[in-house]
Amino acid sequence: MSEQPQTAFKALSLQRQKEALKEGRGTDARDIVFHRNGQPMEKNYIGRVFKRILKKAEIRDMKLHNTRHTFASQLLSKGASPVYVKEQLGHTSIQMTVDIYGKWIPSPNRDKVSRLDVVQSAPYMHPAKNEKAQPLEITPSFIHMVPKPRLELGQA
Repeated sequence: MSEQPQTAFKALSLQRQKEALKEGRGTDARDIVFHRNGQPMEKNYIGRVFKRILKKAEIRDMKLHNTRHTFASQLLSKGASPVYVKEQLGHTSIQMTVDIYGKWIPSPNRDKVSRLDVVQSAPYMHPAKNEKAQPLEITPSFIHMVPKPRLELGQA
């Protein structure tokens, strides 16, 4: 979690703890950050609120769980370590994280493959531009086929 929501959650938790102590509920209630009238929220409450927010913002309907996938894929595409993402998501193994989100891990070799697109000296790169295809003259080069002298044992 980034610092901004972390700070907000700490402040909210402190506020809930003060409310619980003031109402005589003790310190047990401090773990319930999101509640309604001191009681834990029902299971689907947050999902319903999320759907109302999506509708008001005119964003297509989706499950709240999809934000988890967005979070992970954004982290990885921005260069975060898969180990860090694994820890953030609570996966038990790095394999699980890589299996699900591996396609978002930037490859340092992708630019090397893209360099092949820029080759300007290919002989038949644009055959449609030529009236007649120009044959490529290949001349054998035997200079590279001459064996190199070997060092004999006992020679320095």
